[in-house]
Amino acid sequence: MPSAAYVLLCALLVLAFVTRKVRAYYGLRQFGGHWSAGWSRLWLLKTQNSGEMHKRFAALNRKHGSTARVGPRMLITSDPDLLRRMNAVRSPFTRGYWYTALKLHPERDNITSVIDERIHADLRARMAPGYSGRENVHMEQDVDEKLLGLFDLIDSKYVARPEEGIFRTMDLSRTTSFFTLDVISKIAFGETFGFLDKDEDPYGYLANLKQFLPAIIWFGVYTELTNILKAPLIKGALPKSTDKRGLGRVMGFARDRVQERFGQKPIVRQDMLGSFITHGLSQAQLESETLTQITAGSDSTASALRVTLHFVSTSPPILDRLLAEAKAAIAAGKISRPVIQDAEARQLPYLQACIKEGLRIYPPVTGLMAKQVPAGGAMIEVDGVEKFAAGGTQIGWNSWGMMHDPEIFGEDCEIFRPERWLSKDGSEKEKARVTRMNETVTLNFGYGRFGCLGRGVATMELNKAVIETLLRFNLQPCSLAKPFDEMVVGFTVHENMNFIVTERLSAEKIKESQMNGGADVDAGALPGSYES
Repeated sequence: MPSAAYVLLCALLVLAFVTRKVRAYYGLRQFGGHWSAGWSRLWLLKTQNSGEMHKRFAALNRKHGSTARVGPRMLITSDPDLLRRMNAVRSPFTRGYWYTALKLHPERDNITSVIDERIHADLRARMAPGYSGRENVHMEQDVDEKLLGLFDLIDSKYVARPEEGIFRTMDLSRTTSFFTLDVISKIAFGETFGFLDKDEDPYGYLANLKQFLPAIIWFGVYTELTNILKAPLIKGALPKSTDKRGLGRVMGFARDRVQERFGQKPIVRQDMLGSFITHGLSQAQLESETLTQITAGSDSTASALRVTLHFVSTSPPILDRLLAEAKAAIAAGKISRPVIQDAEARQLPYLQACIKEGLRIYPPVTGLMAKQVPAGGAMIEVDGVEKFAAGGTQIGWNSWGMMHDPEIFGEDCEIFRPERWLSKDGSEKEKARVTRMNETVTLNFGYGRFGCLGRGVATMELNKAVIETLLRFNLQPCSLAKPFDEMVVGFTVHENMNFIVTERLSAEKIKESQMNGGADVDAGALPGSYES
């Protein structure tokens, strides 16, 4: 028979557990959500592991309000005003424990995973000049070089020539990932992984990442599990820089590039890594940060690029209008050849509308990016009603729900329609409508003190790659019924996005255009959509 002391101890432990659960439940009792979310994190885990977390979160906010409950101490919001409030420079909200799941290096935090506000702010200040391009003078040139490398690959291996009996298909999800991975490695290290040159994943990185991202979800839901990563048995199973394949091999690549910048005869380059060193990041910090650069800086951009190309190329009126805008700009000498410059692309209204619509229709990042309510709690407005959120509550963002809000983007928000970004007239009401959409879509890149440092690089890649790809190639999807496979796990993993690619503008015409400053490229030199 157990002793009375033992029974009393068990009873006290049960009471403490129940009290904690009840306190957590009542801390967010005013917020609607799934019936089990007030007591358990299992619904949140199941939702995020479903592969369609974006759609389930959007449905939750539609049913239970713009800010709803997803766990005992967690909310999710599709309210852009609340997101801006939490991310504002002087906001009392801080980075939530959710971010600890993004610790990609087994021993060191990075700018994404660190939750100490002072450390995070210091890292941002040190790294911002390298991302901005002010201290990376070859950034745009490097992007151009990799973009032309992408076109060489497509032209040599994937262009179908039916008249010659050559039938090929190209997986756009694969080639866009190769492009963005080589871009980020080039501008960060001055050396590429070689995805485009080899037309393969030389490290098995993409396959390993597909396995790794769902694991991050577990740690994001049960953040206390991050403590087990320090255990020798678990630590030994994690990716290591000595691995021959996968994420560990990429860690090794990053480590080698960092080590080249230190020692007796360090390599000195004006690139991101060089800028980070100039601003005092240590060798250990750099090994962790460069791994984050590679993962965060490539997957989200690749997702936005391929989705935009997919929607434009499958909408002939949109494609025609976009090409007409580019043709007119080329004929007027407003677009550089062989590759449009970033500043020039920003002056093309319809191109910018297509890019914004791509970011809106398929937001690249679906992770919760949860912020934490200050100790005293906070009043949260939910559809006009003030509700109290207890201190310590985490509030994640629902990117899909926010970018598909009919009150902001119109009743046709489920349709890819770039025209929504173009003002119909000069009225104040119309200006306010477009301004509100712009302010919302830019939240894809964060806001305030949590804004994405890589936004400039990502938009440069999109500004160039979208229009230049469509100027050169016709993209015909192999299946409109099922154009691609996808898995949404914080990022959107696309596979089997297969297209038939035919030539639109020949290599000879591109060279001729370059020699003549682009002035000879008129409507006749650029056939309409789906003409090869």
